[in-house]
Amino acid sequence: MLIRFFSIILFFVLATKANAQITDAQNLTKDIEALMYSDPEKALKTAQYIVSNQSFGTVDDVYNAYLLQVEIYINLERYSDAVVKLISADRLSSNVSNGFLKAKNDFLLGEIYVKTGFQNAVSHSISELEKASESLEGEERNTVVIWKTELEIQKLYSEKNYKDALSLIQKNINLQSELYPNFGIQFQLIQSEIENRPFAINLKDNPYFKFLSNINFLKSKIKNNDFRESDLILLKKQNPQYGDVFYKDLYKNWSQKVCNGSNSEDCFRVRKEYIKLLKLSISDLQNARVNVINLIDQKEKQASNLAKDLQNKILLVLIVIAFLSVIGYLIYFLILKNRIKIVNSEIEKRIISDEYEQKLSDQLKDFQASNVFVIPEKTENLILSKLEIFEKSQEVTNPHLSLAVLAKRLDTNSKYLSEIINKHKEKNFNNYLNELRVKYIVGKLENNPEYLQYKTSYLAEEAGFASRTTFTTIFKNVTGTSPSQFIEQLKNK
Repeated sequence: MLIRFFSIILFFVLATKANAQITDAQNLTKDIEALMYSDPEKALKTAQYIVSNQSFGTVDDVYNAYLLQVEIYINLERYSDAVVKLISADRLSSNVSNGFLKAKNDFLLGEIYVKTGFQNAVSHSISELEKASESLEGEERNTVVIWKTELEIQKLYSEKNYKDALSLIQKNINLQSELYPNFGIQFQLIQSEIENRPFAINLKDNPYFKFLSNINFLKSKIKNNDFRESDLILLKKQNPQYGDVFYKDLYKNWSQKVCNGSNSEDCFRVRKEYIKLLKLSISDLQNARVNVINLIDQKEKQASNLAKDLQNKILLVLIVIAFLSVIGYLIYFLILKNRIKIVNSEIEKRIISDEYEQKLSDQLKDFQASNVFVIPEKTENLILSKLEIFEKSQEVTNPHLSLAVLAKRLDTNSKYLSEIINKHKEKNFNNYLNELRVKYIVGKLENNPEYLQYKTSYLAEEAGFASRTTFTTIFKNVTGTSPSQFIEQLKNK
């Protein structure tokens, strides 16, 4: 009786302690959310404490701490660090049941895709958020819908489709979310970047967005020839928590102004600072892109393993059903001794199955810890030389040409080709191919007078475009004028 009493007391003590740890982890999470804009470094350290002491809270608490680190790193424009944390979060995702946190993971992953130039992958994140919103309710569903909308706007902005981006912002500007209160500011920030003007909003409670607003304000002062270097020095002094990478575009605009003037000393100094910041930004983006490729490979491997695991389980179930049917038949005819042997055999098979599943799990962990994917320099140079030949050929007008088809013709794979085009051509495959097609038609118009008499639909077909509308839109984006205006200008000459 006494032993039972002390066992009950011990159970309640341990349960109370575990509940206190969970409560402490949730309180620390609130501290992180409160500090992430005012003191991001302290917020990162607090989140790392939860991550480093995973028994301190639940799996969901640790998963959320990783996601908060990702969000902070994105805000700080440290995209390589953000992807590393996403990879760590992805390893926990199979043990997380919170659908809202998984949707947040998809949203942050979509933001990383936008920032690192993986435009095709952004559409996948948008699709995943659409699915997630269908399984959630109330404010969580509303927030996921807003995340999906923001990714759509960011994708349009990154593709320089400013008209549609502004239209979507105006359509959703009045949405509200208690779980994502800053989305309205995000919309206005994108709008101000498109319209090249500062945005006016009450930012006294959010130093991060106030800082971004001040950056935009200084950009507008440069544009209006009202910029003073002392303003920049003061802004840096007031915001030491934000790195120099935030000032990259400001230094770019400033260097263009001073280098168009007569002060060569200021031009050299400002241009040197801009180039330094540009190198830091490019280095971080390159590391982030390599990590994103690693993350995509990891997800593809996980999906493949899950599919194989499902097939194995289905096969195992069928085998067990068949085996149990045989056992039932044998039980009817055999003696008890034979039944015991069969049961022992079944236990041995289950042990083998458990060992097999453990082996698969170990292999998956080994893969996740493998080295980052890097394209060999010799292979990269070979593909670039083949691309140069391709760009001068008429193959660019092939309407059936795709990334996979071109990769096969160049004796490489789609991942290598996509990465090299993004890295060296600074655009994705579709934009790269479309610009080559437009340049092909421009050459025909300039060198063959008879092309000036052709209809736009013929020119579109000649260049390999699927429709006249698509051709007209892309032609204007590349040349700055529509096909008809371009032809008229050539005729006037």
